[in-house]
Amino acid sequence: MTKKKIINILTGILVLSALSLQTHAQIFKAYTVLGFNLAQIDGDEVYGYKKVAPQAGLGLMVPFDMKRSYQGWQASLEILFSQRGARETLDPFAYKTTLSYIDIPLMLHFIDTKGGWTFGLGLQYGRLIKIKEDWGLPEEVISGFERPFDYPPTPAFLKNDIDIVAEIRFKIWEKLKFSFRYQYSLIPIREDVWFYNGYPAGTQEYKSWSRDFKNNYLSFRFIYMLNERSSKELDRNINRTSY
Repeated sequence: MTKKKIINILTGILVLSALSLQTHAQIFKAYTVLGFNLAQIDGDEVYGYKKVAPQAGLGLMVPFDMKRSYQGWQASLEILFSQRGARETLDPFAYKTTLSYIDIPLMLHFIDTKGGWTFGLGLQYGRLIKIKEDWGLPEEVISGFERPFDYPPTPAFLKNDIDIVAEIRFKIWEKLKFSFRYQYSLIPIREDVWFYNGYPAGTQEYKSWSRDFKNNYLSFRFIYMLNERSSKELDRNINRTSY
């Protein structure tokens, strides 16, 4: 099955689920996601959240208590197109990596109705669909500057990524919300990449080491609830949490 077919199937399932639940719109809440990631890759010898990349997708949120669907414990499922990677522009290197994923996060949320905040924790499965990598290494080896033994490194990026996800979100206005997420890989996305410090082998200064790569990134997202009732609609009912 091709990558395009997988994406179309997953998107279709989520869209059809949202449409089939329109008669219960007060319980099953569909939403869109648009934002960006600040990313780095732990293990690549490049530091800092310098990679800026997009994130977009669709989601569904379901309350555990159907009678109080706007507070308490909720679960959510999303399908996202999300890029991450790393970026370094300091001389003499210009390392740039862009990793494109289809992500499916499954989250558990708690909505604080008094403060208007939503807190979430969960796991995310990511499927790597595209890689763009440029180490930007100078042709001549520079003593004291680390670099991989092989160029490009022999171990390829792994196709699957499992992340731990923590989230905070709050309402901006009516159906528009802001979400901040932190994600970190629980398993390596690239294994056993060997580096050395640029000195000739056999010299006293020579050092070598092996690193595993992991995704480490922050997400800043705008969420628009497609079928969540606005405050004006809720004000028409005495019991605001009964929807």
